[in-house]
Amino acid sequence: MAKSENQDATVTPILSHETASPATLEAEVRTVSQSPIVSALLEATDAGLLVLNRERQILATNRAPLLENLRHERRSIGLRPGEFFSCPRAAEAGCGAGQHCLACGTLQAVTQSQAGKRTVEQECLLTSGEGANATPMELHVRATQVDIDGRDYTVVSLRDISHEKRRLALERIFFHDILNTLSALSNWTHLLNSSSGERQERARERISRLVGQLEREIQLQRTLLEAEQGTLRPQRVAVAPATLLADLQGMFADTQTAKQRTLTVEDRCLGVELVTDPVLLGRVLVNMVKNAFEATPIGGEVRLWCERQPGPTAEGESEPRDTVAFHVHNAAEILPVVASRVFQRSFTTKAGTGHGLGTYGMRLLGERYLGGQVSFVTSATDGTVFSIRLPLPAAVGAGI
Repeated sequence: MAKSENQDATVTPILSHETASPATLEAEVRTVSQSPIVSALLEATDAGLLVLNRERQILATNRAPLLENLRHERRSIGLRPGEFFSCPRAAEAGCGAGQHCLACGTLQAVTQSQAGKRTVEQECLLTSGEGANATPMELHVRATQVDIDGRDYTVVSLRDISHEKRRLALERIFFHDILNTLSALSNWTHLLNSSSGERQERARERISRLVGQLEREIQLQRTLLEAEQGTLRPQRVAVAPATLLADLQGMFADTQTAKQRTLTVEDRCLGVELVTDPVLLGRVLVNMVKNAFEATPIGGEVRLWCERQPGPTAEGESEPRDTVAFHVHNAAEILPVVASRVFQRSFTTKAGTGHGLGTYGMRLLGERYLGGQVSFVTSATDGTVFSIRLPLPAAVGAGI
């Protein structure tokens, strides 16, 4: 679970993972279940409600749609919120016990509410589950203290705001990205109509690129919606990595994103051929390059290259299958507090203009639909490299 970027900067210490004893937990569950106040609260709203003890363990939940499927899949009593939602971070060190938990909106709301005996509201971005079964969630969290028989308990309200976040992201895309492109298109059209010779030819080329850029942006949003709904069907064909690299180099030539920056492209996959969906792979790579440019200062360089690498032996195969890896490097480091949240839907560090779909879309398309592996490494000395690795001779794991 992770806290939204627009929340306060209060830092919660890493918490003990100690839990209440079985006898204490049983007594607390009994106390809460017999409380008319809690019963009324659980029935009063269609938002998800959790009642927690001081150790942040669940004592009761309601039957809100947000929680009902999880209640059927696993027990809830005694779990902490991250464990209940199958947060991968909670599985690593325990809910609230790891460094990555410091940014968790739910943890912040609960601990601040307990410490100040007040109501605290936060946003929480989390991923429930891992791999192909991972589900991104965006929640509004409200934690309130309730006194029952002289002891404080925490009531946590969870409201799904994923549709609101999606709407806001699409509004940003429309009002920022698309309108900026249309503005540039209008300017070049004016130049086309008022010039001749070489200037007119240059205007034609620029208009053609801008129209393609506008079309790709709209198509990407449609692709992401289809991918999340499970209706996207990859169209696999044979394609040489060199073709993809050349397309990317041409796409970013003389664009606003790459202005006064250098894109260096190197093909180390001579003679290699992928069988994959080049449109989806191209969108993954475009986002990688675009993000790298945005992290690169004027005068800086972004490097893009591919190489053939040995891969693991796939299930049911006797020989290891090599992979083609595409890498995009920039010199900036991703700070640890950001690195743990890079692939979460709606998370962005770009105040006002970011829509939080770029890196999320990389992983969604690259792993769930292309059968690859999307990852990154970052350090202060070596900068950041985003990568996608696809198995040879064909991309596997097609769809859901």
